[in-house]
Amino acid sequence: MRFGWSAKNTSMRLYRLAILVCILITASYIFIYWFEPFSQFWNSLFANLYLQVASLFAALITTLIWARYEKSDTPRQVWGPFAVSLWLWFAAEISWGYLNMTVGEVHVGLPDVFWVTAYLWLGLALFNQYRILLKPEKRVLGQAVFIVAFALFAFTLLIYSVFVSATGTSSKLDAAVNSFYPAADLLLAGVALWLAGHFAGGAFARPWMGLLVFTFADLLYAWLEASGTYSWSVDQGNLLSTIADVAYLAAYLVLFVCVLYQWLFLKYGMLSSVDGP
Repeated sequence: MRFGWSAKNTSMRLYRLAILVCILITASYIFIYWFEPFSQFWNSLFANLYLQVASLFAALITTLIWARYEKSDTPRQVWGPFAVSLWLWFAAEISWGYLNMTVGEVHVGLPDVFWVTAYLWLGLALFNQYRILLKPEKRVLGQAVFIVAFALFAFTLLIYSVFVSATGTSSKLDAAVNSFYPAADLLLAGVALWLAGHFAGGAFARPWMGLLVFTFADLLYAWLEASGTYSWSVDQGNLLSTIADVAYLAAYLVLFVCVLYQWLFLKYGMLSSVDGP
């Protein structure tokens, strides 16, 4: 290896460097929100670019992981849909940022089409992971899909009911869509962690940890949006809006670090004693 580094040293140094970069990115993002060092246009532009770049990095690394497997390798059935979902999230961030810069406040629309569709691909990734690991019978597989779908509906309805009754929001559609995101985050993360117990907490469990952060960020955003206190502009921001947006960026960065861990393991090996699809 270059500089006399072993494969293990190279992977660990790159991993630690990525964590350091993510910390610096988060700190600079908070700085922009807190001190508003630029004009309103540039503050908003940088705030959007941070999210777009973070989602792009996560999608790129996930695609690299998928590409490292041969066509006959079963992990491709998991990482393929997972990569598609992250590219859809990137498309959502691009479209949301464009609307935010040109229109201002962004209501439910095209970005949400990308986000909601992405969750279908995330669900497919977990479905394939479940099918590959446990090899259930068709009847059991159908029951599992029904239970997850019903749980998603129930969680979304519960969050929606709380938001509508507590905030008195006039936009039922916005409240319904925004209630879906934390419900889906929590459910998918829960299923992924349950599956992790069946393959000794393998490396594929790590990326789903980011969904737990997304759950918090999406819940806070949905509450603020329903109550009318969310600020879509950095220059008009408040403390809770800042916390929600910083948590949202942090979720993407956690996701990026987790998939980077898996890619480094596949490329260099010896990063961890735990292997997984």
